[in-house]
Amino acid sequence: MRATLSIRISAALAATFVAGAAIAAGPARPPSPAAPAASAPADAVPTVSLVGDPAPVPAAASKPGAAGAPAAAPATRPAATPSRAPGRATGPSSSTPALRAGPLGEAAPRPTTDVRVQSRFAVKAKNTLLYGAAEYLSRGDFYNSPGVRVGATYYPFESLGVELNVSHYWSYLNAEAERVKSMLGLLPDSHAPSWLILAGGRYSIGYGKLMVGGLGGAIHFEPQAFVHAGMHAHDGDVGPSGDFGLGLLVFLTPKMFVRIDTAIVYERETRSGTAVGVWGTLPSLAVGGTL
Repeated sequence: MRATLSIRISAALAATFVAGAAIAAGPARPPSPAAPAASAPADAVPTVSLVGDPAPVPAAASKPGAAGAPAAAPATRPAATPSRAPGRATGPSSSTPALRAGPLGEAAPRPTTDVRVQSRFAVKAKNTLLYGAAEYLSRGDFYNSPGVRVGATYYPFESLGVELNVSHYWSYLNAEAERVKSMLGLLPDSHAPSWLILAGGRYSIGYGKLMVGGLGGAIHFEPQAFVHAGMHAHDGDVGPSGDFGLGLLVFLTPKMFVRIDTAIVYERETRSGTAVGVWGTLPSLAVGGTL
C-alpha cells in the first residue's frame, strides 16, 4: 500500500511539473487592439458658445471599426463654461446692459473726452484801456498830497502793455508843519508835489477767477507788475521821477474794470541848493473801460 501511495504522489507531481512547463514555454498572447477614437464626421458644423449662453455640442458620429469588432461608444464633449472678465459679472443686470469682453478678455476701451478750455472773460490784446484814478503821494516831506490820475494803457499782447499816466496833487502842510509855521514862521525846504508825468510798461503775471457767494458770478482778475519813468514839477522844482510796484486788475464786465496799484516812488529834488533823492509811496484806485 505504501508503494502504491508513493507512485500516485509521484505521478501527481510529474503532471503538475509538465503542465507548468507547457504554460511557460507557450507563445505570449498579444494584447487586444484598442478601440479607435471617435472622430467627428467631415460634414459636421462647428458650434460656438457665447458668454452667458452655453450651447451643447452635438455628439460625434461613431466610426465603424474592423470586422467583428464592437463599435466604440460615442465621445461626449463637456459643455463650455462661461468665461468671466476680471472684476465683471457675466450675468445680465436689470440696470446696466451686459458688457461683451474683447478678444483678450478685457473690457472695451472708454472713449476719451475732449479738453475744454474756457475763453478769456475780457481780451486786452490790441485794445486800449482808459482810466481815471484817485491816489495819495506820501514822501515824508511835511505835505499831505492827495491827487488824481488819468491814463491809458495799450496792450500789443495779452500780457504786456505800455501806458502813460498824468497825475496832479493838491498838496498842503500837515498838522506838524502848520504848528512849526505858526510858532516859528518857518516852512519846510521840500517842495509841495504838484504834477507827475510817467510812462512805462505793465505786465500781467497771471490770470484767475474767484467765485464769491452773493455776487451771482465769478470775479476775473489779473495780478500785474509795472515800472515807470518820467518827470515831476513840484512847486517850481522840475526833476526826474520813477516808480515800480504791483497791481491787481479786476474785470467787472468784459469792458469795465477796477485796478488797484501800490507803487514805490523815487524822485530827485533840489532842497536848500542841493539835489537829494526822495523816496515815497503812491497807492491808487482806478476805474476804467476798454475801447
